[in-house]
Amino acid sequence: MSQGKGWSLRSKLVLASLTVEILMLGLLLAISLRVAEERLLAQTRQRIEEIGVLFEAALAPPLVARDYAALTDILTASQRRDGLAYLVLTDDQGRALAQVGWPPDATLPTPMRVVDAAAARTGRLDLSLPIRMGGHEYGRLAYGLSTQPLLDAQAQLLEYGLIIAGAALLLSIGLLGALSTWLTRHLTTLTTAASAVGEGRYEPLTCIRSGDEVGRLALAFNHMAEAIAARVRALTETEARLREALITQEHAQAEQRRYAQAAEAEHARLLALLSAMKLGVLYVGVDGRVLYHNPAFRRIWMLDETADVIGLPVSEALPRTECLLARPDHFSRHVLAVLDTHEVSDSVELELADGRVITQVSYPVWDRENRYIGQLWIYEDVTHERQTAAQLAYLAERDSLTGLYNRHYFEHELDRQLADCERSASMGALLFFDLDEFKAVNDHFGHRAGDALLIRLAGELNTMVRRNEVLARLGGDEFALLVAHTTREQTEQLAERIVRAISAIPYRFDGHPLRLTCSVGVAFYPEHGADAESLIAHADAAMYQAKQAGKNAWRIYDAQADASPSLVTHLTWNERIDRALRDGLFTLHFQGVYRLADNRLSHMEALVRMRDAEVPDHLILPGRFIPVAEKSGRIVEIDRWVLRECVRLLARRPRLPALAVNISARSLGNATLPAFILQTLKAHEVEPQRLIIELTETSAVTDLTDAQRLIEVLYDAGVAVALDDFGIGFSSFAYLKHLPVHWIKIDGMFIRNLYQDRDNQTIVRAIAEVARGMGKRTIAEFVEDEITLQMLRDMGIDCVQGYILDRPRADHPAIV
Repeated sequence: MSQGKGWSLRSKLVLASLTVEILMLGLLLAISLRVAEERLLAQTRQRIEEIGVLFEAALAPPLVARDYAALTDILTASQRRDGLAYLVLTDDQGRALAQVGWPPDATLPTPMRVVDAAAARTGRLDLSLPIRMGGHEYGRLAYGLSTQPLLDAQAQLLEYGLIIAGAALLLSIGLLGALSTWLTRHLTTLTTAASAVGEGRYEPLTCIRSGDEVGRLALAFNHMAEAIAARVRALTETEARLREALITQEHAQAEQRRYAQAAEAEHARLLALLSAMKLGVLYVGVDGRVLYHNPAFRRIWMLDETADVIGLPVSEALPRTECLLARPDHFSRHVLAVLDTHEVSDSVELELADGRVITQVSYPVWDRENRYIGQLWIYEDVTHERQTAAQLAYLAERDSLTGLYNRHYFEHELDRQLADCERSASMGALLFFDLDEFKAVNDHFGHRAGDALLIRLAGELNTMVRRNEVLARLGGDEFALLVAHTTREQTEQLAERIVRAISAIPYRFDGHPLRLTCSVGVAFYPEHGADAESLIAHADAAMYQAKQAGKNAWRIYDAQADASPSLVTHLTWNERIDRALRDGLFTLHFQGVYRLADNRLSHMEALVRMRDAEVPDHLILPGRFIPVAEKSGRIVEIDRWVLRECVRLLARRPRLPALAVNISARSLGNATLPAFILQTLKAHEVEPQRLIIELTETSAVTDLTDAQRLIEVLYDAGVAVALDDFGIGFSSFAYLKHLPVHWIKIDGMFIRNLYQDRDNQTIVRAIAEVARGMGKRTIAEFVEDEITLQMLRDMGIDCVQGYILDRPRADHPAIV
């Protein structure tokens, strides 16, 4: 560590490493964009050639035969299959014979003669193709070829490149922060030892053994303590010898001067070591004046190089710095309190106007005769640590897409506010609402358009929410608004504002204007429910009553309206779930997970199904009842039923491979889940490694604290954990270091059509390499063909799961 005023060698190395890393990442992104653009042009030209050959072969015979119905059928089927914007077939005289996707009287655009990258980026290519047969041209086909899927793939490549670059930078910053924390861990030990030296105890420090600055400081301290102790012993012995030998006073004074010089040398050495520390040190005398400060103190407090605070009262020295305190009065009171006491103070955080946070701790200093001689004040800049803690706390209670509160925080606030309303005997309100026809937007324009719509909607809703109200996104397009201490009139006005505001928001996708509406359901506490579960159920029912009224409306829960057929169908799902739990109508199917190395069964995944009470042979798939169970909270009971049944099956069949069980986000937030899993395994005497718990990546990242707690408990007990649907989150790689899982299940969206999508190939290969580097095993879902199976084997994926190997079934061969 340099003792001068310039940068330390450590700082230069860190800065150089980060600079090189940023340059390399930038170069990689630039190359990726260039390659993506060339591939876009090549794929577009190849597509044009393929379509030309197919159309000439398909249209020439019916065109010659004048079979116009067949021509129209071929064009219609081609538009749906090939994603063409329009098709218009004319004869050799220019007369339109058949057209699809183009207005009859509209003029056709001029066909493009040259297809380049700029044209491909416009989103649509207007092309013309002659239809020949036997060397004679019988007509011409004009069509519009959409290049938007290729443009989306190019944008996705850039997005994942940015994610990887951000993850690398975050990892570097995290490592540097951890190193800084590790280097200062022995400060208290050194301070205590310094006080001991002041009291005349020269015991060496044996607990600090490292090669860094702190270790060298400890070693130097030991040398100093030993030297001072030796000097003290030598001085005592010398004085005795002088008394015995009656040495002259001049000789004694000379000896004393020599030892004083040695002590001064040791003192200078200690000051040099203090100057090398990164922690700010301020020494204040008994009169409250500054006697010493090290360079780190000057840097932390941004003290001007020309400013001299030595000899000034501490209350006057700190105001001379260039730092402005956020709460000067609070700091002044703390300084006066510290000066009036001779004890070790608590650590106090000082907030500066520039956003930094500095901690201060003071230690009293005593001399050998136990006399108080001053105070040692230690300062540390902990801004980065506080920012990291604040960010993790934010992510634990916020929805990653919209920034609104998530379901976990909403449920906690609902219980708290209901208890508050009960204590104050006041009315509370719960508003449930979702977007009408939101699924059509996703289906027509894609999920990215739907996400953009939800972000825009969240921003508009935030402007209508007061400070004491809780607005949360429960999932998909479902939102909830919790209002405490309200009146019926105020709540009705709020519901009306929400309906009007959402319907008034202008949306436009791909040049198409849209008008979206919402349906709002309102339930009051305690009128419609005295507990969270009944209040949620009635607010949900009121929302469906609003939809029955024609949508774009709000309704207060009406028990009389619950008899409508469609609403009864919706609400009776909760009763059907209760009946299934009560009468044992749930059953399990199993699908195998196979090792690619030898094609042998690794383990199986347990999948829940519900038997229809009216038609026992009919099985209801989880997509019908799981969303209802998650909303009502009954999913927790279903999860526990599946866990119990799987553990019982493992107990009955000791040779059965491990079983994987999916855990919902609602169960993840239940603090008793880890104990339940371990107690169930112990009660049935099943080895923990035979059970695998699967968590979705989205739920784990949203409830990071709960996920870490669950995974750590299960990890210590020997239960394996898998991260399901990996790759669809925004910070997958970054959060892997916080979640010590054993398995990573790659989401099926990257596996389907893997051999046709180079972007997905790049992503899957990257996930495999990162997982292998972190010591985790990978599973690819939805494997349905031999080509994909071989590609995954070449990429180094450990296991696969999909229909090509087996389908979910109750009588799996591994169980029978």
